Amino acid sequence: MPTYQERLVFWRKKFEAAELVTAGLDARYLLLAAAKMDAAQLISADKDQIPESVSTAFDAMGERRLKGEPVARILGEKEFYGHNFVLNKETLVPRPETELIVDVALERFSRDGRVLDLGTGTGAIAITLLLEYPDASGVAVDLSKGALECAQQNAERHGVQDRLTLLHGSWFDPVPAQKFDLIISNPPYIGVDERDEMNAEALGFDPQMALFAEEGGLAAYKAIIERANEFLAGDGWLIFEIGYTQAEAVSQLLHDNGFGEIAKLSDLSGHDRAVLAQR
Repeated sequence: MPTYQERLVFWRKKFEAAELVTAGLDARYLLLAAAKMDAAQLISADKDQIPESVSTAFDAMGERRLKGEPVARILGEKEFYGHNFVLNKETLVPRPETELIVDVALERFSRDGRVLDLGTGTGAIAITLLLEYPDASGVAVDLSKGALECAQQNAERHGVQDRLTLLHGSWFDPVPAQKFDLIISNPPYIGVDERDEMNAEALGFDPQMALFAEEGGLAAYKAIIERANEFLAGDGWLIFEIGYTQAEAVSQLLHDNGFGEIAKLSDLSGHDRAVLAQR
């Protein structure tokens, strides 16, 4: 039998030959998962013979990666804001860019406040806010029952299930009349007509409902902004993740619906990534 190191090099080279940009990292993450080891354990076992069961599991994961399946999908979880979140086929993989709106929210959200997360997916945004502020509570909504099951699993994994109510429905429809200090959303914002520009990994493995929106990608923003004042407390904030070309359009929608203190925020690449406004 080959060693752990030899098997790792074998799959790294296969990934490189397939022109996977993160070939080395992909191979290492998959081997760690197959071997049920952490990084330090794998280093210690570097020259040991790899058990057949581990090699078989690693090979199966490697074949899936070669077919374009993202590593997070293969592993069934993804780190976000320092916490691991379970995924399923009806949730997007939480992205590092989305951590920006969590940072923004924490600056404007009181430690005992109430948050409404619309289109929650894995629950990563709402759960992270509740983990950062243990006296806060919230409601999370999603149109996908499968996504809500995933969010429930993550809420229980991170011990916030008693502070987070999960509701099934479209945007505000299932939410009883009440006020929130913060409404936050990373809604679908890719225009339906942009489908042909998407990469194969997104189209093949991400839930389409969580990616695409009508009206050039603005339909979800319009639906949320038009009703947000019904649910925002007097000095509450509305925070969106946006596509990098949508800052002006979303800001105009907010202005037209009576919001003030409208601000745009950029990610580390200089692209507009978030819009926020106060009632």
